[in-house]
Amino acid sequence: MQGISPACVRVLYCLIMRIIHTADWHLGNQMHEIDRSVESGAFLDWLLQQITDLEADVLIVSGDVFDTAHPSVGARRQYYDFLARAVKDGLGNIIITGGNHDSAVLLDAAKELLGVSGVRVVGSVSGISPKDMVFELTGKAGETCGICMAVPFVREVELRNCIPETVEDGDVYSQAYCALYTAVYEEAEKLRAGRHIPLVATGHLYAADLEGRLSGAKSNEKTDDGVKVLDVLGTLGNVPVSVFPEQADYVALGHIHYTTTVAKNPRVRYSGSPFVLGFDEALIPRTILCVDVEAEKQPAVEKIEVPAFSVYRRISGTLAEVKQQLQSMAEAHASIPEAKRKPVYLEICYKKELGLSAQEYLEPVLAALPASLSVASWKPLEQKSAAAFSGFASMDASELKNLDDTAVFTELILSKAGFQKDSPEAKAALDVYLPLFAEIAAGVAQGEE
Repeated sequence: MQGISPACVRVLYCLIMRIIHTADWHLGNQMHEIDRSVESGAFLDWLLQQITDLEADVLIVSGDVFDTAHPSVGARRQYYDFLARAVKDGLGNIIITGGNHDSAVLLDAAKELLGVSGVRVVGSVSGISPKDMVFELTGKAGETCGICMAVPFVREVELRNCIPETVEDGDVYSQAYCALYTAVYEEAEKLRAGRHIPLVATGHLYAADLEGRLSGAKSNEKTDDGVKVLDVLGTLGNVPVSVFPEQADYVALGHIHYTTTVAKNPRVRYSGSPFVLGFDEALIPRTILCVDVEAEKQPAVEKIEVPAFSVYRRISGTLAEVKQQLQSMAEAHASIPEAKRKPVYLEICYKKELGLSAQEYLEPVLAALPASLSVASWKPLEQKSAAAFSGFASMDASELKNLDDTAVFTELILSKAGFQKDSPEAKAALDVYLPLFAEIAAGVAQGEE
């Protein structure tokens, strides 16, 4: 077998299709106003090299190609330039589906032109039939190597049109999803026409029963940067694995930013995003998936970690602790040869301290940071409310009514600063602020007389 490429070996022994599965590129993203065009360009260059090195047959991008419905000219240029280079390098099958962040109109605008080169785009399900979401995939020798059911993100108004005439007890929208995937699967089977070739599907949604970071997430929870974990409406964030056809040999999903399986099913997976999209995601490995798919066999999946072209880190603690961490980080960063330094972006999560401005306190150490190490976000650590920190929560109405103004103000100072009631810090703060409060209160009382 010496001299025969891995792709030819796969064809000789059995019909195996090699897929690169990725999603959630969010091209044009500017998290905390960071220009990420260089970072995204470096990823796309790296991805092209992976496609070549791995001799992939198919690239699947499962939604959220862009970060917004109106991406910048630069983001669009990166997208089309990548597709042109991938086709020029010989990749004959590229599947692009729309996500909830994408404009379906924008993605679909060039679908006919791109289709000539083997780039299949499905921006939305609106105005198309299930047959329009099914594509035959060809290998490098021109042979048919698989069938793809390219299902994009489905908005609630679109999903309502898929609700069966007769519904059973349970989640109506899950039944609508099941009806949609069933209709697309039936068209895929017609195209497969009894051939023993693999069948793959896509989707961009939040599936139930995930493993890892969002395993217990609720629909009203938010990520650190304020984006809803379940970026969908109503009950659409509870899609069970049963909606996907059992006959699909692999289901390539997007929308979740880390790699995980659904209901521990090795055939149904999220690739995760290749980029950090919130400082709360900073330590999550970024991956693409290389998947060898064979009809009626469990897929062989390899996680390939994406290099960190930029580094994102969160620093937390008191202002003194943050200062020390910044100094240590600056020293470590300065020890790296300048040519090998990567841009480092920091989020500072600091504990509020009465009488101190975080920016002013840290200004000397910030001014000494190398140019490639910068602070992108400031965030005060959440403090307990006055009721939670003090005895307010356990008091009944009559007790609260009998508290004098000084007692209330004392509790508010302690809760805002996070001080324990009998600590030296609490005493020092009260010595400063209680006289000021008394003076203000006296002035207000005089004005009312």
